[in-house]
Formats: sequence, C-alpha cells, structure tokens
Amino acid sequence: MNRVKDLYKIVVVDSIQVVGCESVTGGMGSVTQIKESAFRLIQLAKKMGVAMFIVGHVTKDGEVAGPKLLEHMVDTVLYFEGEKNGDLRILRTTKNRFGPTDEVGVFKMEEKGLREIKSDEINLINGNEAKVGSAITLIVEGSRPICIEVQALVTESFAPMPKRVFAGIDFNRGQLLVAIAQKN
Repeated sequence: MNRVKDLYKIVVVDSIQVVGCESVTGGMGSVTQIKESAFRLIQLAKKMGVAMFIVGHVTKDGEVAGPKLLEHMVDTVLYFEGEKNGDLRILRTTKNRFGPTDEVGVFKMEEKGLREIKSDEINLINGNEAKVGSAITLIVEGSRPICIEVQALVTESFAPMPKRVFAGIDFNRGQLLVAIAQKN
C-alpha cells in the first residue's frame, strides 16, 4: 500500500458503473453495487492519501446516473460539458464541500490536448458584425465575464402545434423563455 501511495497522487476510476464487489448482490451498475463500490473506493483513497476521481455516467437529462446517494458520498461533483462538434469544454461544479460552486473552468480541445482558456480569451461570438436574428450579450459565470451570441430564427407556422427547437440550452428552459417572451 505504501508503494502505491508513493507512486500515485491521483487515481481515476472510469467509470463507477463498471466497478463491482463480489460480496455484494446485484450486477455491475446496480444501486447496491454502485453504493458499495463507491464507499470502498472512498475509504481506499482516504487510507492511501490520494485524490480519487470517480467518473460516472449521466442520463439524457444531464443527471448523474445511479443512486442520488453517490452524489452525497463524494466531496465534489463536477460536470465536464461540451458540444459534440465544438472544441470548447466547460468544467462546472455542482457540489464542493471545500469551496465555492459558482466558478467554471473553460478549456479548448487542441491537437496536444486540453488547454485552459483565460477569461479574456473567451469569445462565443460568430464573426464581429451585427446580424439579423442575433443578439450579443455579456454573461457572468462565476467571476468570468463571457460574451455570447444568441441567435433566433422565427417564422410563422400554420401547423396546429408549431415545432420548437433549441440548440445549446435545455428544451424545457427554452420553452420557458419562449413563454416569457410571448407574455411580454
């Protein structure tokens, strides 16, 4: 055990859904397996004095897959997000026992790997001129000011139930924003 402690400072388990304990009933990925495996891994990390990242799957809704208890067992819950075709990645904290949760890390996937993007480098605007159907605004993520461009394509629909499509935001959040815009 001491050899492992001297060799490694960080351990990454990818993913908790494929880790199992022989002494626990249920298949890998079951609630009991995830709970017991996470418990044992956390105890091992504390005993070895290493930082351990336990990677977990997320559902289509963006929630951690498996028991909610898993989120309560760990010290920090991080989400590493990005668009399929984009090169920017956001590291977001939703739980942190030892610090704030309102900061984000912004990274860019490059040929040599991930590179941190400083606040003054962040630009989520296509081009540099105003266009019909777009609005430019400044948002603050944690302490980072970020310029973003919001684009909208709105056409009259003659269908009884018009189709609404949102890219880059949750569908329900988009529906809420449309309802607010229609009200005002």
